[in-house]
Amino acid sequence: MPATIREQEEVSAGFRAISGFRGVIGAIDCTHIRMKRIGGESGQFYINRKGFVSLNVQCVCDATLHILDVVARWRGSTHDSRIFRESQLRQRMESGEFQGRLLGDSGYALTPYLFTPILNPSLPQEEAYNHST
Repeated sequence: MPATIREQEEVSAGFRAISGFRGVIGAIDCTHIRMKRIGGESGQFYINRKGFVSLNVQCVCDATLHILDVVARWRGSTHDSRIFRESQLRQRMESGEFQGRLLGDSGYALTPYLFTPILNPSLPQEEAYNHST
């Protein structure tokens, strides 16, 4: 993650150039990395909602898709929001270590430091917000 204010401003400028969204220091999402079948009693917990065995890996990237943060230790059945909720990155965001916010999809909870789309936008401003996230 960008450590200094200057680095955070540089990352933020990249997102602002793409969508006009200010103060974004990363985009967050999880992806499933397919694995060979896991034996034993806990093997079932690695089966994700799509029915295959995986690790659910959380990544944060900048506007040029450079990876800034990775968490690769959760079973495939673990929801994206839990991975973030229990991550050190969330603790760092809550402590105010960063000046900006993350952008995520609707699988995450909306917080002051993690913005997500509005599920049923009804105002032009909400549509504009969703378009830029």
